[in-house]
Amino acid sequence: MIFQPKHIKKTEGVFRVPQKVCAVAHPCLQRPVLRELWEGFTLGTSVLTAVECDAYLFSVGGVKPLPPDGEEYSIRIEPHGVSVYAETEKNLIRGFMTLLDRLTAAEQGGKTVMEAECCEILDSASIGCRMVHFCVFPETATLELRRLVRLAAALRYTHIILEFWGTLRYDCLRELSWPQAPERDEIRRILTEARELGLEIVPMFNHWGHASGSRIMHGKHVVLDQSPALATYFSEDGWCWDIRKPRVRALLRRIRAELCELCGEGSYFHVGCDEAFGFDFTEESMDFITDFLNEISDEMKAKGRRIIAWGDMLLARHPHYSKSNIYTCNAPSPEAEQSMLTRLKRDIVIADWQYDAVHAPVETASVFKRAGFDTLLCPYDKGVAQLDACVDTAREEGLLGILHTTWHTLSSGMPFVLLCAVRCLEEGNRMPQPAAYTKTAALLRHVMPAHGSYERAGWSREQVGFRW
Repeated sequence: MIFQPKHIKKTEGVFRVPQKVCAVAHPCLQRPVLRELWEGFTLGTSVLTAVECDAYLFSVGGVKPLPPDGEEYSIRIEPHGVSVYAETEKNLIRGFMTLLDRLTAAEQGGKTVMEAECCEILDSASIGCRMVHFCVFPETATLELRRLVRLAAALRYTHIILEFWGTLRYDCLRELSWPQAPERDEIRRILTEARELGLEIVPMFNHWGHASGSRIMHGKHVVLDQSPALATYFSEDGWCWDIRKPRVRALLRRIRAELCELCGEGSYFHVGCDEAFGFDFTEESMDFITDFLNEISDEMKAKGRRIIAWGDMLLARHPHYSKSNIYTCNAPSPEAEQSMLTRLKRDIVIADWQYDAVHAPVETASVFKRAGFDTLLCPYDKGVAQLDACVDTAREEGLLGILHTTWHTLSSGMPFVLLCAVRCLEEGNRMPQPAAYTKTAALLRHVMPAHGSYERAGWSREQVGFRW
């Protein structure tokens, strides 16, 4: 098992999962992808069918639901059946994921059966907003993306941020994707499955730095390597969008519209805006970038969304910061920091990535909080200490939540996606890193069975050539 529920009362007996299970269930749990997860978590030993009900309920064997008593969901497991109950669709799906997590394999009469110890559970996450950010590179197969979506849902993340690195076909500019990018309908099907699993999709497009749509160390540029004459849309080196030009801002506006349509309804839009190398921090230029972000914030607010922006360009180093943490701060002075933070609208959410902060508190988050911004702290796969520093700070400071990033190291850092989830869900959970590797592998076998295919197995298509 992965999850440690907030409140659990063990009772007598064991529930053994029948080969054919007929449940009473809310329609959200009758979607094909949820039935597939049931079969995956029961190792193919059980098939689920359901009779529809209006309540946010999943019940087998007539087991009456346990009142949630103010928690997100309840689970009751008895020898003759189970129930999961919640007051919202998304909480019901997350409760269902916790139920699946409690199923274990046993042997009965020489055959494998699935069972769960009887108990009563009342559960809520200790950090409510739990986002995970996945980059979709040209090397990312759509099968991998689908598996990542299922993994995030099984780990009870609330939001998934997808950043397409030249891998999404746009109507507004063909060169924003490489020729081998998947068809948009193929991506749309994956996003539909994400929503069916209770995930809110956060569209993302970097509006300032990272305009090449490729990692800086490899020198590629998705637009200029296809159409060099489009150079005037960018800074001289191609790394940043030239957002002073009206036609660039118009293009970015069309990109936002396409992404919002593709990703469906939601509360956020991530505009990136990190690592704008070469930015000249004059009073005029700082006013321009904050006005630019404020304008996008107003546009998205009219659509019911808040924008999320990386925080590094807004931060300066302060002498009082602890020497035990190394902070990424790309503004040149506290005065520049103050100038920009003062002008920015408080509707904007700041995503503070501090990958070399290994001790709580992560002090940069307090800068944004004191200035009146909702703040997400962003761990990465740099080690358990860095993850703990972010999660502990988010909890102690009462921040908006956690945004776990994966970038290009997902093939080696996959277990940190799991570690981050369990630390956000249960205060004090300190699952060791080696256990996270084995549990992640087991979880992937449930959410996306390999069916004997080497290419589908695990989280990397090879066993050599990637960083541990």
